[in-house]
Amino acid sequence: MQLELIRRLSNGLSLQVEYNWTRSLDDVPVAGGLNNPWCYMCDYGNSDYLPRQRLAFNYVYELPFGAGKRWLNQKGVVNAVFGGWEFAGITTYVTGSPFSVYFNVPSNIVGWWGGRPDAVSGVGLYDGKNGGSHDVVSGVQWFNPAAFAPPQKWAYGNAARNSVFGPGSENWDMSLMKMFYFRGEQGLRLQVRTDWFDAFNHFNLGGPGSTIGDTRDGGLPVATTGKIYGGSGSRVIQLAMRLIF
Repeated sequence: MQLELIRRLSNGLSLQVEYNWTRSLDDVPVAGGLNNPWCYMCDYGNSDYLPRQRLAFNYVYELPFGAGKRWLNQKGVVNAVFGGWEFAGITTYVTGSPFSVYFNVPSNIVGWWGGRPDAVSGVGLYDGKNGGSHDVVSGVQWFNPAAFAPPQKWAYGNAARNSVFGPGSENWDMSLMKMFYFRGEQGLRLQVRTDWFDAFNHFNLGGPGSTIGDTRDGGLPVATTGKIYGGSGSRVIQLAMRLIF
């Protein structure tokens, strides 16, 4: 499903909003092979890398100050200082992409192929989730490792491909700019601007550890299972001048 809202420039404001909702299932992994080479449909699951929801909007607003505007409608010095300012930005919100959980084969077992584990019935996949935390030093719990268990030796796990969705992301890029005219609107112009990337300095969580250990058969536990230890996002401010002729 795709929804779009467009507002043409009116009263100094133009706006475009796009919303996508996607549900895509397939049995062809983009990377790697089949979990069970004798069962193609056992890999039927959420398509790789495709988030469920995406919201994006961009906007430009001519601030209502200066000559010909609602406020401070004066020419001369007042207009030179307060007139001609524009505010613009691009904002995106995206839900998390799906991924699969795997298990480590204990080193004392030779010839076992590994792959996806079994899904444990009756255990909540996101029990204990703490997505509101950004403590990536200690690890942010995202999914419940107890929702998965290694299959019996030499068996294929029944956990669905891409059954877990990771964290989403949000980003606000904003700009404030002013145009100085030296020879009319189509002549020599100077634009002064400041751009704020990730304006609110929002930190987006990375992906969680997606491998469980097989302690049942003598393997070592994996402390990072279901936890997030990284991410991205930091504010960047740019100042620029642009001469148009």
